[in-house]
Amino acid sequence: MIIEKKAYAKVNLGLRVLSKRPDGFHPLKTIFHLIDLHDVITLDVSESEEPEVTVKGNEDYLPPGGVDLMEKAARLFSSASGIVFRAVITIEKHIPSQAGLGGGSSDASAVLTALNEHFGSVLSHEKLMELSLTLGSDVPFFTSSHAAAYGEGRGEILQKAEPCDYPCIIVRKKGDAVSTREAFRILDERANVPNDDISWPLPLSSWRGVLVNDFDIIQGIRREDEFRTLAAQASYDSTTGSGSCQILVFENEAERDAVMAELSSYELIPTRLMSLHRA
Repeated sequence: MIIEKKAYAKVNLGLRVLSKRPDGFHPLKTIFHLIDLHDVITLDVSESEEPEVTVKGNEDYLPPGGVDLMEKAARLFSSASGIVFRAVITIEKHIPSQAGLGGGSSDASAVLTALNEHFGSVLSHEKLMELSLTLGSDVPFFTSSHAAAYGEGRGEILQKAEPCDYPCIIVRKKGDAVSTREAFRILDERANVPNDDISWPLPLSSWRGVLVNDFDIIQGIRREDEFRTLAAQASYDSTTGSGSCQILVFENEAERDAVMAELSSYELIPTRLMSLHRA
């Protein structure tokens, strides 16, 4: 049977990174918010005597010898549910990798939830959330079915938040990629670690200066004149997660489209914050 699923990207509206815990993880305070940029995942599921998972379309971003998180999600579902199957997973990739948009996490969550729906919801929502955390800190948000959520802990402590609906642009500099591990290592060298709470919801006019992303300080693109010129035309700009992409948020589509029409050396991806979660 063929199953098709959209895997939406996320941004962090404010991201405070606290001191590293003894287990090596960093507690976070953030607002996760879905955007309309998405990958398209197709699963061809059939009966099999042995678990078998094949992933296609990920060759450009999967490191040689690496195991895709979607394959891990499928095998994890099989182990947790006791259901044996063959799955051929094909991905149409639109979310940039190593960009702070949660693409890999969203893809894994989409596979996990799609298989559960296909097999009659054999696993509870609570079990899916538990499995999601074993796949990665961002995965529970995508599995939660929230369009926006206040996140704490590793990001797995989630409280539904009020979503908003604004047009935005993802700004990507060709060749830029950020290792999440390296980004956290750099923040560990800070002299002062913030512990601010994140206020939400807020009028868009108040986002700047309040919704602070601690990873802004390590993004070279934010010091470039061209980016500063683009950002000055938006109501809000921030790093997406740990980077390397940036998000510009606008009051209306006319303002966004005016920026999209400008010549730029960056890749500009139009999208919008999602007011509702769409499966």
